Amino acid sequence: MKTSKFLKKNWNYVLSVLLIFSLIFLLSESVEKTVFIFIALLIWNILGIYFKDFIKSSFLTLLLLLPFNITYQLPYSVLGIHLADPFVNGVIVNYLIPTISILDLGVFLLLLSFIFGIKINLEWKGFSFLKIFVLFAIYLVIQSIYNSSALGLFNSIRLLLYIFTFYSLYKQKGKLFKGRYLYYLLSISIALVLFQGVLSLFQFNGGTSLGLSFLGESNVVSGMAGSSFIELNNSLYLRGYGTFPHPNVLGGWLIFNILLGWFLHEKFNKDRKGKIISILLMILSSLSLGLTFSRISLLACLIIWVAFLSKQLLKSKGKTFMFIGLLSERVLNLFGGGDSSWSDRLDLIRASLNIIKENILMGVGIGEFTSNMGDSVPRSSNGILLLQPVHNIFLLIISEIGLIGFGLYSTLFYFFFKDRKFNLRLVISLVTLFIIGMFDHYLFSLPQGLVLFFLIVIMS
Repeated sequence: MKTSKFLKKNWNYVLSVLLIFSLIFLLSESVEKTVFIFIALLIWNILGIYFKDFIKSSFLTLLLLLPFNITYQLPYSVLGIHLADPFVNGVIVNYLIPTISILDLGVFLLLLSFIFGIKINLEWKGFSFLKIFVLFAIYLVIQSIYNSSALGLFNSIRLLLYIFTFYSLYKQKGKLFKGRYLYYLLSISIALVLFQGVLSLFQFNGGTSLGLSFLGESNVVSGMAGSSFIELNNSLYLRGYGTFPHPNVLGGWLIFNILLGWFLHEKFNKDRKGKIISILLMILSSLSLGLTFSRISLLACLIIWVAFLSKQLLKSKGKTFMFIGLLSERVLNLFGGGDSSWSDRLDLIRASLNIIKENILMGVGIGEFTSNMGDSVPRSSNGILLLQPVHNIFLLIISEIGLIGFGLYSTLFYFFFKDRKFNLRLVISLVTLFIIGMFDHYLFSLPQGLVLFFLIVIMS
């Protein structure tokens, strides 16, 4: 009994000690990453003590960690158990390498905060979230065994962790997002957007990454294979990455911050200062978005601003973006045939249809899309194998968890919306998710994308 009371009162310290001890084994891989995680744990504890609420602390910490693509690669096999084979046609594929993301830690801390804060109250009776969640969990385990996919099981556990945690967050949304806490959300978001924007500007101007790999920055160079760059006006430009794995993911995160600004603008209600700073977050995010040259994100940004300004009865003047000439050419290339990305996406769609045709009910397992393309792996116009998921989350989800899993997964989201009133911001948020999901895969294939997806759903 005494031990139970001690753990309930001091669980954060006990957990921190265990996590810090485990960090010792990560020192050999990267001292800088280890120090970053240690600082994150320290911030989490300090905020928890300050707020006297570890749910608030955990959510702020998760927001703080979200932009940083810090991962640790797991071994391909443990004790003779084969976890993954990351090679397709002799080429290593990042999507097939089992990794633990720093966001997994952030989401886990948030879940424990709900558990020890006794803030989880889910009903079993009737048609309930908990019943569908358990069915989905059982299905994913059976699917992983059926496909003999350890990687699929690993990714399924991550997905289940995220679903349960963010549904718990959704249930506490009204109690959490209010008062002075909104200013903390706003301050952290603005600071992160400024950091990512400045970093992207240096990457764009210098044409190379800045050596911040310990923060998750990709090692990229303008013109180098594997780097995302654009050729405009006979010059090569490196698209802004920030500390994300791809400019499109940075674009999605900036879109989230624009929507977050709108959310906070409404939450501040009669607080004029809060409303103005919320609009500042939206503007800074929009300006930074230009450096990603992500056409889908720019389209979503335009839609959000038109809707937001329309709701404000056009009292504000429309905002302009940097590099309008370059961005215009970038968009026109998509429709003028000068950009191969559209044809690459179509080739991946054809590959996904082949996978769906052969695995329509059960799917191939979460994260196993690229390993199941087989001889149908498409090539880019430059002859490079397109070893990546289909750029459409709907086709990707059906490919990986089948129609049965897709039905259960979709049903879970009914509980995120059944008690909500539809308004303009909610509709625009869903439209934004639909647009991004139709043309990219990261909202389902990457931890950062999953967190962005659930946060937009919750805060819409």
